[in-house]
Amino acid sequence: MLKVVSFTLLFVVSFALQSFSQLRSLGTPTITNFLRSEYQAGTQNWCIGQDTRGIMYFGNNKGLLEYDGTHWQTYNLPNSTIVRSFAFASTGRIYLGGQNELGYISPDINGAFEYTSLVDSIPTELWGFDDVWKIIIREGAVYFCSEKAIFMYQNGQIQTLSARGERFENFFDVEGTIYLQSKSKDLYTLQDRTLKLVASGALFGIERLVAMLPFRDARLLLISVSKGLFTMDGNGSIVPWQNEVSEFLIRNQAYCGIRLHSGGYAIGTSQDGVVLFDEDGKHLLHLNRSTGLQNNTVLSIFQDRQSNIWLGLDNGIDHAETNSPFSVIRSEQGIKGTGYSSILQNNKLYLGTNQGLFYTNLGENNNLLSQPIFKEVGNGIGQVWDIAFCGDDLIVSQHKGASYLIKDSLVTFSDAEGSWKFMELVSHAGYAIEGTYNGIALYQKTVSAGRDTTPYWARVRILPGFNESARVFEEDGKGDIWVSHAYKGLYKLKMTEGLDSIAQIKFYDTNQGLPEELFINVSKVRNELIFTTPKGVYSYSDTTDSFLPHQDFENIFGKGRKVHRMLEDRLGNIWFSIDNEFGMLQVNDTGVVNKFELLYFNQLQEELVDGFEHIFAADAENFFIGSEKGFIHLCPSRQSPNEDYFKVLIRKVTSITSGDSIVSYGNLTESVDNIYPHFDDKMNDFRFDFSAPYFEKSNYLQYRYKLEGFDSEWSTWAAKTQKEYTNLPSGTYKFTVQARNGYGQETTSETYAFTIDSPWYATTYARIVYLVVCILILFAIAKFISRREKKKTEIFKLEQTEKLRQKEAEFKSEVEKSENEIITLKNEKLSIDVNHKTSQLASATMHLVQKSEMLRKIKGDLTHIGREAPFEFKKKVDQIARTIESDIQLDNNWEQFEIYFDQVHENFFKRLRQQFPDLTPKDQKLCAYLRMNLTTKEIAPLLNISVRGVEISRYRVRKKLGIESDTNLVAFIMDV
Repeated sequence: MLKVVSFTLLFVVSFALQSFSQLRSLGTPTITNFLRSEYQAGTQNWCIGQDTRGIMYFGNNKGLLEYDGTHWQTYNLPNSTIVRSFAFASTGRIYLGGQNELGYISPDINGAFEYTSLVDSIPTELWGFDDVWKIIIREGAVYFCSEKAIFMYQNGQIQTLSARGERFENFFDVEGTIYLQSKSKDLYTLQDRTLKLVASGALFGIERLVAMLPFRDARLLLISVSKGLFTMDGNGSIVPWQNEVSEFLIRNQAYCGIRLHSGGYAIGTSQDGVVLFDEDGKHLLHLNRSTGLQNNTVLSIFQDRQSNIWLGLDNGIDHAETNSPFSVIRSEQGIKGTGYSSILQNNKLYLGTNQGLFYTNLGENNNLLSQPIFKEVGNGIGQVWDIAFCGDDLIVSQHKGASYLIKDSLVTFSDAEGSWKFMELVSHAGYAIEGTYNGIALYQKTVSAGRDTTPYWARVRILPGFNESARVFEEDGKGDIWVSHAYKGLYKLKMTEGLDSIAQIKFYDTNQGLPEELFINVSKVRNELIFTTPKGVYSYSDTTDSFLPHQDFENIFGKGRKVHRMLEDRLGNIWFSIDNEFGMLQVNDTGVVNKFELLYFNQLQEELVDGFEHIFAADAENFFIGSEKGFIHLCPSRQSPNEDYFKVLIRKVTSITSGDSIVSYGNLTESVDNIYPHFDDKMNDFRFDFSAPYFEKSNYLQYRYKLEGFDSEWSTWAAKTQKEYTNLPSGTYKFTVQARNGYGQETTSETYAFTIDSPWYATTYARIVYLVVCILILFAIAKFISRREKKKTEIFKLEQTEKLRQKEAEFKSEVEKSENEIITLKNEKLSIDVNHKTSQLASATMHLVQKSEMLRKIKGDLTHIGREAPFEFKKKVDQIARTIESDIQLDNNWEQFEIYFDQVHENFFKRLRQQFPDLTPKDQKLCAYLRMNLTTKEIAPLLNISVRGVEISRYRVRKKLGIESDTNLVAFIMDV
């Protein structure tokens, strides 16, 4: 059974491991920088918010910025001033406060935002109220808070709640209570439209508060600019809260702060970015310019629906994926280079990169406000390929050889250039093999004589006969070693019983069932060797010595997919890199049925080290994945994705025909079912812009769409956020779009329905008019035809009478003509019969002539034989010759044949002699035989000459007839 599950359902292991919750502070979250050049507005961003659809808004120097995950839009105030504050109302309005300007924007009938100013409702003497720093909505009333006055907008009216000339420092909305700090640093609450003193400014000196936030035990957390943190109870008693975060804020000047969804806090500073800490004051995360922020001055903070952090900076906007399950361990934490291998030993985490080996002690009090937490193993500089346990030994395989890792130091024991991997043999206890750049080395666990009794790995020999690079290899159940070389293929090595050499090397390719020879990888998964190929996962059959597609994985992932790698971690989770997908498959053994739970992390696929994919499971909550930029730290419990927060929006519908005019802006908060906008038949070209306000690895968002009434199926998933349709016929359509994120989650469908009206000549009224006109036309045509037919009938009767008379006369004439034709036909038939019989007679005569010629030849031969025969036979031969002579005399001669031939061929010889008098009788015979279309071989015996003689005769006849060489002789004679 295959299903996609959330993080909270996954990562359950069947055995207990040490808990390493402190690993969550090892990495920094992914930070996305939005530059001013990208959002095309002012540098500073003073406030941040998110509406119910998930769209982000920013109060910017140039106006209100809107970001839906794909497009940026700026809404300017009428006086083009800074938007210092805004607030969302349940009615769909967004209230804005600027410099000497306040009002709201709301969507019109097409969803386009329109601004309505409320300044005219303020008394003219208060028009110079300067900046509106805070907007608070409470119980249907909107409070615009400026330094000089607080304006309450309710029921279309504005009231001033503070006396003229009163100046305020800051405003706070804490769980339904509005707090105000005056310039004199007094702290007030706004109750029943009056100000009540909470605490005297003497407690703060000249300090300005930047945030007031809920705290435990019904207290409030007060954050000052440079005095640090304070707490206040319900009686207004304020005391300092001393901790390392407070000291950090004193040094770097706090500017803004929020309470996090988890109960912790995020404080932005003027000098060193933002710090996150929990209710105990322990800081969890520190982000500044060195960790990826554009600058260190944070003017505003907001935590979105996915619990990630947005920062409005002094120059730009940043998005930190603080609630993402992924964080990055790189140079900020003290490591350098590309990540290749990692492992945990004695509460120490070791990370191997292409530049060396690094470690951190998990027992130390590491925090992100201190120095980098990873240290370099002093003599571990250089490419690290693998870190693995071999028995009780932790062995580091490097470019310079293999080493023991002992007390954070490397002790080299193999000088083989390029140690890829070290693996203990299961089939031969006490032995191990090392894969190197040039083959495989055999090692034995031994004890040195004399001083040290600690067993160590000693090289026995380089196994002769195999000198290929052995980076990826596994041992099967029989003790054979399978080595896969990405560019050469797959080998199986069978060692001798004494392990002194390789007894057999067998190469496997397509002849044994593999779909391809190259890019084959061998892995051990669930104690079974599997072989990943560019066309699927395969298993080996020892019975047939061949490979077959692995049925289980084929059922899960599909047939023929490009599998880069599959690995099993020490918890039994199976990690896969297939096509553009990366994820984890957890297999829960239930004894009979395996249940498969599948989770995708597609957003990591491009960051993996291609061909060197590495995953290490410290425990069920901490996974380390090698990447091109270091290591990715996966903490599944950081996030429990909520599908309600992942939606797709149709942001804009544009009519291309009408000069790219926008017919829907996508800002409507309510829709009316079954009421579709109608468009003229000429407005039949549309462009749809859509986006999903999902900001975690947003570049991995994909969309699919279809236009019901036009498309029969969904489009393929793609990153494209725009679709055009042209020349749509009239009818009702529904454009539907879905989004999918890097975790494989899909949104519900978002639709936009519309109708393209039929042209005027295809409307219902036009059809009724067409019907009435057709009926009238048919009636008129019927009446016209009736009159015309009546007149035609009378004329027809007269014409028929005349025709009948003519027909009678013609009949008589035809009868006479027919009788004459019958007589003629009878005569022709008689003539044909005579000619036919004459032709038969002529043919028979020809055969008689042939017979006579043959008899003469036989007679001549007998005569010759008779001369040479003995006397007793000579008399008998003469008697036979006389019999033949008498038979010849009985046959018709040639002259008789000539007579019949002329009858058949209408005096052919007569015409031939007249036209060509030079022809001899023999030439005439040849012409007759050619006229009968006889071949040269058939003519030769008739003329009693050879075939060659016939050809010579033909040549002579051609000369006498005066025929050119390109003229057919037979065709010419046929025409005589």
